[in-house]
Amino acid sequence: MPPLRVAVIGLGTTGSMALWQLSRSPDVEVIGLEQFGLGHGYGAFTGETRLFRTAYHEGAKYVPLLQRARELWRQLGQAVGRELFHPYGVLTVGREDSAPFQRLLASVATHDLPHQRLDVGQLRRRYPGLDFREDEAGVFDELGGALRPELAVLSAVEQAQENGAAVHDHEPVLGISDTGEGVIVTTARRQLTVDRVIVTAGSWVTGLFPQIADLVEVRKMVLTWFLPRISSDFEPARLPCFIRDRDGFHIFGAPCVDGYSVKIAAMDRWGTPDTERVEQADLHLDPDEVSDFGSQVSRLFPGVQPEPNRFSVHFDTFTASRDPIIDRVGDVVVVAGLSGHGFKLAPVIGELARDLAVTGRAEGRHPDFTLAAHRPIREGTDPGPAWPQKIVRDRA
Repeated sequence: MPPLRVAVIGLGTTGSMALWQLSRSPDVEVIGLEQFGLGHGYGAFTGETRLFRTAYHEGAKYVPLLQRARELWRQLGQAVGRELFHPYGVLTVGREDSAPFQRLLASVATHDLPHQRLDVGQLRRRYPGLDFREDEAGVFDELGGALRPELAVLSAVEQAQENGAAVHDHEPVLGISDTGEGVIVTTARRQLTVDRVIVTAGSWVTGLFPQIADLVEVRKMVLTWFLPRISSDFEPARLPCFIRDRDGFHIFGAPCVDGYSVKIAAMDRWGTPDTERVEQADLHLDPDEVSDFGSQVSRLFPGVQPEPNRFSVHFDTFTASRDPIIDRVGDVVVVAGLSGHGFKLAPVIGELARDLAVTGRAEGRHPDFTLAAHRPIREGTDPGPAWPQKIVRDRA
């Protein structure tokens, strides 16, 4: 029997990991296609650090995947000899009676996660550079920390190449056609016929898989860094990674991993790109809007200067539920809509995509991640043909 030929389109957050997982699979020939250079700066994964958490306010359903992802991050780091995961822990602070905090506590209790509960007095003693209200509480996730995303993506691609994967960068894919007896992939240079395709094209996904155009929306994410007044208060030895919610203001970040600045950023409050091609988007921001954001940050973090000392602009695809799409239609697997919280899950999502491509089964995939579970993200849009359409369902 000839090996199963699988093409992965887009080698960013999940494409790099799917490529790595496929390259470790017997009897699989894997081809990676990337429209830009390897480790390029246009992906959702860029920005110095990404949080890794197991105590998860997005819901307990994610915790088994996060536990598996943590093991895979360890494996990848050992394979390439690089420190991709820094086990600083993650502190989540909010009102204990709020819905996100209650979901966080439920994820901890359901999976018996190692953690520490902190009252406001303990928070104030431990973290002098932060402000805490009397009605706030904290949970310290002992399994959390910071990931190095750019290094991780490049490491996964390099490891896949060492395992025999063929990688073609600067090769845009113009279209895919599922013939029922294989998939024809047309690029700017060639035409390939493969058995399966995994589409992990990020902000460009709807150009290759238009069936989900109404299910995802590209949004702008702005990462910001601040200068601390007392550097020692924000060093990793004193401050872990963190998430904070107060009065509808949600921010997250990491301590001084670069030695001088603190990453404190918001999620998708910055709107949508001004062009369909995000690599052509205007990356300038309104200075007043940036300063206003810094002013809000300084109320929770009085130990930093209120004006961000730098920022970077990124893009990601979001779904209405903020659950990802991980599904297979015919011989095409699509992964999209990671909704700003997918990087920590990247290696296990790559594993699920591999399993869907190779066997049609993905036993760890939650039903909420299927196409059938998603609804249009914008009101009044045509949901298109009813799902499923030739969807390959888990047979386990």
